[in-house]
Amino acid sequence: MAKPTVGILSMQRVINYGSFLQAYALRELLKMHGAGEVYFVDIIPGRILVDNPVAKKNRWTRYWIRLRELKASGMLISGLKTFIFFRKVERSIKKAWPELKIGEHPDKPYDLVVIGSDEVFNCTQDVKWGYSRQLFGDIPYSVARKIFSYAGSFGYTDLDKLKKYKIDSEIGENLKKISAISVRDENSASIVESLTGISPAIHIDPVLAYGYQEEIESFTTSPYTKPYMIVYSYQDRINDKNEIDAICNYARQNKLLLISIFCRYDWCDKDVVPRHPIEVLRWFKYAKCVITDTFHGTIFSIITKSNFATLIRPSNLNKLSYMLETFALGNRETTSALMEKTLSTHPDFSECNSILDTKRHETKQYISRILEK
Repeated sequence: MAKPTVGILSMQRVINYGSFLQAYALRELLKMHGAGEVYFVDIIPGRILVDNPVAKKNRWTRYWIRLRELKASGMLISGLKTFIFFRKVERSIKKAWPELKIGEHPDKPYDLVVIGSDEVFNCTQDVKWGYSRQLFGDIPYSVARKIFSYAGSFGYTDLDKLKKYKIDSEIGENLKKISAISVRDENSASIVESLTGISPAIHIDPVLAYGYQEEIESFTTSPYTKPYMIVYSYQDRINDKNEIDAICNYARQNKLLLISIFCRYDWCDKDVVPRHPIEVLRWFKYAKCVITDTFHGTIFSIITKSNFATLIRPSNLNKLSYMLETFALGNRETTSALMEKTLSTHPDFSECNSILDTKRHETKQYISRILEK
């Protein structure tokens, strides 16, 4: 019997190391467990729910607005350095896109389309595709014979927000078209159950499920000659003086170079753009410790078994706290006051690894079962 042709409907075009690694990982998981050709499906934009006048302007107009703001605040030089840094990040990630064959499509309908992973259901965030019904299962039979999701997340979107924008009923009806629903956190599971009456499966992010163990083991030398500490964050999100002081003090006391990845801060010693998105894992593997406030930064720390501490934000509370508790790593949540204590002991990954084995088996069973039908 021919193996099914599968399309992944996700956020693979987002300039983000986590987005690339989860897209790559999900493709490999599908192929490992029964898929034939795997392609990536682009999101069809829907209506914008969040009113952001600046975001509606074209890219270069936004840049000029930002530059004027930086000049007025005396931060123009720093802003230009950050702009150049992110252009390098963008080029490095896009250079790897051909490995995913983004933009290629089969000449016939997909046997299956999988929606996920990442925050594919987070429709109340400020993104260019807005609220796309396609991401909730509104995909015609002429495009895909069957639809399922894997580890999708509503992020910080909750039921109240869906009701506020009067899209809760429509989302519920579209989700019912999906043959099997899988999410990655309790908030998302609760929303799906409220809207559909269906209790979805909860699975781990593809990066955790795939693990990248062969790739990590192949990194036998450190990417840098001096001991270093990684700061992995979204730009400007670490802006609290107490947090910055705690990070800098820890690095200074432990004689570590402060290296930022996927962000650039004047208070870090060096900003790094890995040659390839997967090379991010080399930097994590050899870091003396990691400070992050992102979901995938935490996952990179777990799969490389790094010493890490995670700062929790309102925007990632639902998915990040849930994941840390799931893997018996709740003690890695930190604050500026607790940072030194958190990093003073290396995480105990023994229970985490046991849980991971179980969760990876659940992923294998779920994907295999869907692909066999």
